[in-house]
Amino acid sequence: MKKSSADYPNLEQQRQGLLRQLSDLRELRRGSLTEQFLTVKHADGSKVRRGPYPLLTRKEAKKTVSLRIKDPALVPWYRQQIQAMRQFENVLDQLVRVGEQLGDLAVAEVVQKKTHGGTGAKRRGASSGNGPGEPTDT
Repeated sequence: MKKSSADYPNLEQQRQGLLRQLSDLRELRRGSLTEQFLTVKHADGSKVRRGPYPLLTRKEAKKTVSLRIKDPALVPWYRQQIQAMRQFENVLDQLVRVGEQLGDLAVAEVVQKKTHGGTGAKRRGASSGNGPGEPTDT
């Protein structure tokens, strides 16, 4: 669906709302929380599975970096910060889309002014006929 200049106030209102949402986000954390289990071998040869241990993982320079969260009471804080980061990314994506639509409207307005503004080839004397104000051969 093509946007018209009448959509501009609505898009600008959406943009302002998204910016307010961004300003409300405070604590952000990249990554994911997973659970790590370890298999431990006892001296008698028996194996025991230990865990789960909460693990924060994220990508840094094409490598996965992990941090074991030693205090389980901190897990809800990390979850909340990760969720806020995902919300930030979502709002940012929406803001880019609205910005592109506003950009499309601005470009369309410039194009419309050019085509209706009178800078076309006929007004520059490119036509073979005599234009207004040009002397006629008599």
